[in-house]
Amino acid sequence: PTRAQPAAKERRGLLALLAPKAPGDSAADATDISPDQKVPYGDVARVCKATAKDMGKRIEKAGTGRGYALFDSNPGATDPRQFYVTGFADGCPRMFTAALALFGAPSMHEQLRYGTPSKQYPYSATDKAYEQVKSAVCRVSRRKPCGKRMDVLERNTVFISTYEKFTDNGRWSDILIHDGEVLATAIKDP
Repeated sequence: PTRAQPAAKERRGLLALLAPKAPGDSAADATDISPDQKVPYGDVARVCKATAKDMGKRIEKAGTGRGYALFDSNPGATDPRQFYVTGFADGCPRMFTAALALFGAPSMHEQLRYGTPSKQYPYSATDKAYEQVKSAVCRVSRRKPCGKRMDVLERNTVFISTYEKFTDNGRWSDILIHDGEVLATAIKDP
């Protein structure tokens, strides 16, 4: 199998985040691949030709608005493999490689980002993109919790935390999805 080219990792400025765009036109998942291709750990690619058989078993669902579903191509395995996410504006699943993946709500992200552990980790591309989304939806400033509008934010915003190994992870990758688009990805290393 061939590898996809790495996707761009970050958008710049609030206007870029809120500007109208074609479905599937986010920088973080701009690479189109076929289901037999692989992506490097930490990258995300669009896989419009993926079938239900390619995607495997649905293991989790998140969001109440558009709704996102996470699929594991081999749920009994513990080694790195393909995971798929559905629920995007263009109708195409996204693929990434991991040994373990799970959804995380913005409220959980805020507990980690604004709580005691936050000083240990520098702001990543996903943190910066989240700050822009949160400011626009919740009408609060940077590094402040969303507050009363968290339920609105969580309708169509979700993080996916991915792990390269099933155990003993020294690093992980975050994927931020908002309103049917992958906004940013980042590998985090304490």
